[in-house]
Amino acid sequence: MNKMKITMISLAFLGFALGGMSTAAAEGYGTAGCGLGSVLIESGGFMQVFAATTNGSSYSQTFGITSGTSNCVEKGVVKIDKEQEVFVETNLDALQADMAAGGGEYLNGLAALMGCEESVWADVGSLAQANYSSVFPRDSTPAMHALYTLKSEMSLNEDFAGACTQL
Repeated sequence: MNKMKITMISLAFLGFALGGMSTAAAEGYGTAGCGLGSVLIESGGFMQVFAATTNGSSYSQTFGITSGTSNCVEKGVVKIDKEQEVFVETNLDALQADMAAGGGEYLNGLAALMGCEESVWADVGSLAQANYSSVFPRDSTPAMHALYTLKSEMSLNEDFAGACTQL
């Protein structure tokens, strides 16, 4: 056998082994699953061996699943945090008014982005109102300070532990 055939067989074997270990297969990205391989190599047929090899050798699936990159998940942790940050930054004045009032459309929208069930949105409003002075300690509180202070207060409350999945 020539060296090229041995290399191809070795890569194929490695690809099947790594592909078998992959538990992060994303719908529509072939049996190799998500990761750098799904971005670089088209899904389907024998090419999945190379996609799996790329995913396994670059450790891109773990990072992709966590961050929502490399075709891994529609809503990764980083993406969810970024959506929340953009929402708060864009709607800070309205959120501040809703939190002072103990509820409202914008605060409900933020609660939804935090993965809170609709049944606890009023409780989110009550908690935000009760902790308003720590969420907004001064007139020019940065949006990210407000967001992460509110999330911190919510994570300390057992009522939100099961009802809000994106804190």
